[in-house]
Amino acid sequence: MRRMSGVPGACELIALEGPGPETTLGELMSREGLVLWLVGLRYPGNVGFILRSAEVAGASGVVMTSDWGDTRLEEAFRVGIRAHRFLPVVRSGIEAVIEAANEAGRPLVALETSGTRAPWELDWTTPRLLAVGSEASGLPATVLDSAAEVLRIPSEGFIPSYNVQAAVAMVLGERLRQLEG
Repeated sequence: MRRMSGVPGACELIALEGPGPETTLGELMSREGLVLWLVGLRYPGNVGFILRSAEVAGASGVVMTSDWGDTRLEEAFRVGIRAHRFLPVVRSGIEAVIEAANEAGRPLVALETSGTRAPWELDWTTPRLLAVGSEASGLPATVLDSAAEVLRIPSEGFIPSYNVQAAVAMVLGERLRQLEG
C-alpha cells in the first residue's frame, strides 16, 4: 500500500478517488480520456492483458463487443489481475457503441493493418475511442467506415501485424508520452 500510495513512512489509511467501475455506455463515453473498444477479441489472455494495461495507463474504461459468456469474461478478468475493479468494462453491440461515441462527440479511431498513419502522428491528449479487433478477422467494415482515423503500427517483419496486446500497449505508451510532455 505504501508503494502504491507514494506516501513515505507509515501509511495508516489509503483511499481510491475517482469514478467507480460501475457505469453505463453513455456515461463512459462522456468521461474525459481514452476509451478502448475491443471488438470480437477471441482470447481471454489478450483481453486480460489489455484490461490491465488500460488501467495502468489511466484509460477511462473499456467497451467489449463479443459473444462471450461469463466463464470467458471471468478468465479475462483473472488474467488482467482484476483490473476491472478499478476500470469500467461495459459490454455493448457495435451500433450502440458508435451511436454513444457520436452522441458524446468522441472521435472513433481504429487500429488496423489497413491504416495509413502511425499512432504517434495523432494527438492523444483529447478524448477518443480506440477500436481494436481480433487478430484473425480485424475490425468489421461498419467500425472502419465509422472511424475518423484508421491507424496502423508500422512493421518490417513477414507477419503483417503485432499481437493485439502489443499494439494496444504501443498506443497507450504513446498517449502517456504525449500527456506527460
